[in-house]
Amino acid sequence: MIDLISERAGGRILSFNDEFFAEASNLLKSSEPVASDEYTDRGKWMDGWETRRRREPGHDWCVIALGIPGRIQLVTVDTSHFTGNYPEQCSLDASGGEDPARAEWVEVIPRSDLSGDAVAVFDVSNTHRVEMVRLNIYPDGGVARLRVEGTPIPARQLVCRGRETNLASASVGGEVIGASDLHYSHPANMLRPTASAGMWDAWETRRRRDGGADWVVVRLGIPGEVGSVVVDTSHFKGNAPGWVSGEVSGDGVSWHQAFSRVAVGANRVNSVPLGLPARASFLRLTIHPDGGVARLAVMGRPDREAAGLKCLLYLNSLLDRPAREFLEAACSSKRWIEAMISGRPFGSLEAMLDAAESAFDDLSDADWLEAFSAHPRIGERRDEVSDREQSGVSSASRATLRDLADVNREYEDRFGFTYIVYATGKTADEMLATARSRLVSSREQEISTAAGEQRRIAMTRLRRMMCQEET
Repeated sequence: MIDLISERAGGRILSFNDEFFAEASNLLKSSEPVASDEYTDRGKWMDGWETRRRREPGHDWCVIALGIPGRIQLVTVDTSHFTGNYPEQCSLDASGGEDPARAEWVEVIPRSDLSGDAVAVFDVSNTHRVEMVRLNIYPDGGVARLRVEGTPIPARQLVCRGRETNLASASVGGEVIGASDLHYSHPANMLRPTASAGMWDAWETRRRRDGGADWVVVRLGIPGEVGSVVVDTSHFKGNAPGWVSGEVSGDGVSWHQAFSRVAVGANRVNSVPLGLPARASFLRLTIHPDGGVARLAVMGRPDREAAGLKCLLYLNSLLDRPAREFLEAACSSKRWIEAMISGRPFGSLEAMLDAAESAFDDLSDADWLEAFSAHPRIGERRDEVSDREQSGVSSASRATLRDLADVNREYEDRFGFTYIVYATGKTADEMLATARSRLVSSREQEISTAAGEQRRIAMTRLRRMMCQEET
């Protein structure tokens, strides 16, 4: 598990009702809380979040965005150095979005007792993907640190096969599984999604006197085809490695040279391209002879199967509201969406796709008409999805576009719903001809035909959303 919420992970305060004595952002500090005898114009300086003394009913709260969205497994509420000013109790709510105004809050820690100058640890059994939490303190007081540990669950955009991504980032589940030396700092720091704050926020080894070299082994969060490795030595000016080399592995046992000894510069971002892309699940970076690395990125394209499994984990773990929004991008029929939500968790991609097909079998004409209503007219693209699906329209002549607009109106006047056609791979003239040929159908026949097209569109979108087709 990693801390999903700390400042080093990219966590940030979104809102709070009060921070009179001490700022809420202190909750996310990676450092241990400290005591001080210093006083400010508002009272004693405290290394934490502290609200004023409440004189009315209610409680105080703070909403925080996780730097790394994921499944929460362990929460630590630290009241160190708060002795007469700590909350009596706390609770924690979680949400699958980053907009507090639209949050669907789920309680993950019920109202629980706290002690002063102590560390309270709570196990969390909620399995949903969380992007935001709300810490509630009763009735007021101060908390030094909040830690939210768990398993990263990346968004689809981070694992899509059609784009290069950092396969080793902690955001996608990359982790350090071995290293030769942890003397000054832990190599897991290198995988953080934020920029290094200093040498302490990095991996640094002691000075070698034996003629050897230091190394670290990283299990990639997503196996894939690696094209380059980025070795960032920011902040290391007189103690950066002189050279680096890298090996890759599919199983962590058999290793193959990815790049031989390459010189790296101090206090800079060094990109090391591989001569030929290499398929990998693990990377072993060797630094010659020793020194410090601020950040390590393994740039590549995820494997299809691995990307699909990450997308399936994402879908299975979404809270209901973000799950509805995600599935609505494939098909806007509420009955179909609810059937998919209730069918989770899906054991495999095949099971998910089979469930989608089965859910379509149960739709009525009214459900199909609801799905049709979300589609833009052919030739009137609205967003990236329809732009891609109707790419054949982009090269159409003005005359063809006018004819498409006319046939859209004629079709809607005759049948009462939008002309639906599987547009991927079709030219504007082909879609125009298809529309004209379907104008002779009865309304009952056309609903059935359009339903078949809608079903095909939705299944193609769903496969793409699961990273099973190139975007």
